[in-house]
Amino acid sequence: MPRILFVEDEEAVLETMKRFFTRENYDVFGARSLSGALDIARRHPPDVAVLDVMLNEGPEPEHDGFDVCKALRDEEYDGPVIFVTARTSEADKLTGFDLGADDYVTKPFSLLELKARVSAVLRRTGGARSIYRFGDIEVDLDNYVIRHTDGEERLSNREQELLRYLIEHRGTVLPRGELLTGIWKYSPNVTTRTVDTHILNVRKKLRDDAASPRFIETLHGVGYRFIASEG
Repeated sequence: MPRILFVEDEEAVLETMKRFFTRENYDVFGARSLSGALDIARRHPPDVAVLDVMLNEGPEPEHDGFDVCKALRDEEYDGPVIFVTARTSEADKLTGFDLGADDYVTKPFSLLELKARVSAVLRRTGGARSIYRFGDIEVDLDNYVIRHTDGEERLSNREQELLRYLIEHRGTVLPRGELLTGIWKYSPNVTTRTVDTHILNVRKKLRDDAASPRFIETLHGVGYRFIASEG
């Protein structure tokens, strides 16, 4: 599981993010201060750090998220950093990027949006998996291909995104609305029928039987669930 470090001064917000990302199969750690973040990073080096810029309500209000980033870099943490902030000035963003930030998320944001940003930086930096093996098939998401023993099936960009989302949430029932949010961002020309059509295409390329599924289970009136185990 990817290991994620959250540094957030508001305890309720921190706990909400920790619970959400734990459910999403991340190894999650949280701190409310610079010293707390360094202590965790030394004991449990993160794959990605998500830092709130303003830490006014934490136990060390003299430090902000930029200070935390500098301290982590001084400790030789070279993984991706995502800054979270209510401030939108260009100067603040430039400061963050000068410190080596990989992304900037402006409050308010949804947890699904933050997860998408985290997944994206992990993929870019090699911290997210791209190859999965389920029985006699191999799913290679970086190369947009499903390999069978007798050939392979190519995935479109959207099919790849959808299959990745399903695999990363395996065992979890995913309502169509969540898939619309996570994959299509509720584009105005997208309907739940679009989701169903793409599921059908991915299922065909997996050579999955909807009546007796090995990979994608349909929960009628609700959504879909990826049920295959690796091995």
